[in-house]
Amino acid sequence: MALTLEQKIARKEQEVAKHKEQARKLETGQKIVLGGVILAEAKKKPQVAKQLLGNINENVTRKADIDRLESVVEELKKKADEINHQPNFDNQ
Repeated sequence: MALTLEQKIARKEQEVAKHKEQARKLETGQKIVLGGVILAEAKKKPQVAKQLLGNINENVTRKADIDRLESVVEELKKKADEINHQPNFDNQ
């Protein structure tokens, strides 16, 4: 039995929706991996923590997102504060 035009259109729309969902899942996974890499670097390097805090302050504006990041921001602040507490051996 041959498909009607409407059935063909519906099938193509389902295919497009499936591909969009696959692309969205891929992008979400990429964001998670990149976020983990950046956060790991920030937890090791005070300068990266300071830069990431600046990016968070500049770009995260929704209250729910700010609340979600609260513990991470506190951890990054402690790491960034190490910049001010490093000994300066240049003047000796």
